[in-house]
Amino acid sequence: MTETKPPADIRIMSLPDSVPPPMGLILLADPNQEQVAEYLRYCLILVAIHSDLTVGVLALSPEGKTRAEIKVLAVAPGYRRKGIGKLLLKEASERARRLGFTELQVCTGNSSIKPFQLYQQAGFELTDVRWNYFTHHYPQPIVEEGIVCKHQLLLTKSL
Repeated sequence: MTETKPPADIRIMSLPDSVPPPMGLILLADPNQEQVAEYLRYCLILVAIHSDLTVGVLALSPEGKTRAEIKVLAVAPGYRRKGIGKLLLKEASERARRLGFTELQVCTGNSSIKPFQLYQQAGFELTDVRWNYFTHHYPQPIVEEGIVCKHQLLLTKSL
């Protein structure tokens, strides 16, 4: 399956503080509701909108003076492989740079093959592996594409 261009009318925007984040989408990327609730309090939430429907979300968090972290990147199933994730990553990189960060990081699971590919295509490099992270920090096993998610892969990009 090849990637197509995003629909022309996709808008990337910051979610206003008064609007609740799209938890259905967020939980597709991170099923640990307690952890999500904790970190979202500190995040800038970017959303991808198509015809007044939220089809993608990215949560960006400061992690010190020089580094920001993408905590969540999720695209609705019917909108995947259309370039929406790339648009969200590009906007997150630009915003992090404008905010004075020099490094952007993202973590994903060893079973998240397509996201791992997307991050590398966007200029991220694998910089660390946190062995057995998901088996120790998530109450239920995560299985993607028939692969048990055990290890967290940390990727970093210079801005």
